[in-house]
Amino acid sequence: MSSSDSEDPQECPLCAEDAPIELPAYETWLQCDVCEEWYHGICVGLLATECERIDKFHCKKCVEKHGPSSYKGPELRRSSRQHSSVDYTMLNEGQPATFNQYLLRLDGHEFMDDEFEHLDDGHEVTVEWLRSRDTNDPFVVESAQGLDMEMPDPKIAVAEIADIMGRETSVSVMDVLTQEELSDWTLGGWAQYFGSTDRRRILNVISLEVTDTPLGDKIRRPRVVDEVDLVER
Repeated sequence: MSSSDSEDPQECPLCAEDAPIELPAYETWLQCDVCEEWYHGICVGLLATECERIDKFHCKKCVEKHGPSSYKGPELRRSSRQHSSVDYTMLNEGQPATFNQYLLRLDGHEFMDDEFEHLDDGHEVTVEWLRSRDTNDPFVVESAQGLDMEMPDPKIAVAEIADIMGRETSVSVMDVLTQEELSDWTLGGWAQYFGSTDRRRILNVISLEVTDTPLGDKIRRPRVVDEVDLVER
């Protein structure tokens, strides 16, 4: 059972002591249909839009005996990939969308400068320099100049990528809200969706393999990586 601020549920047992419950993200509640305890949707990792699809909600302590929650309509097939509580529909519309209470706190936190070694450009990154270092800590190269690496133009459009790799190339697409993997998508179809202003479903491409493709030919790793790579030598 779900509720909004039209009702007055109990305290959520999963809330952190300093949870920002005044935020709109905490207005959606779920009541376990077994033990009848109330929970914030965000505290059980569900978006408000997903709460509306729940038919029977079972909290974590009731799942073992009574089974998982059930949804209205077809069962959702979920990815095992972990994800944060983000309202991607709002994000797609250019509105604040992060509802994770920990990420909200991080937004207001001031971080110290990193202590990594910073180099002006890639000319300083040589095999000799790497071998002389007495640490495996990361380092930061401020300018790619001198690395002898290649990347596609940062302004390359999705439609251009589809043209380069072939519009019939298969691509793995996921429905962000349900985490359902969608089949039969091509790069051409994705480019058409990406350029559309009508995105009632928010979709995502997790990765795109470009090895041994025309797009991959436009990518070259830093020269020093080739020089220390024992496999390729």
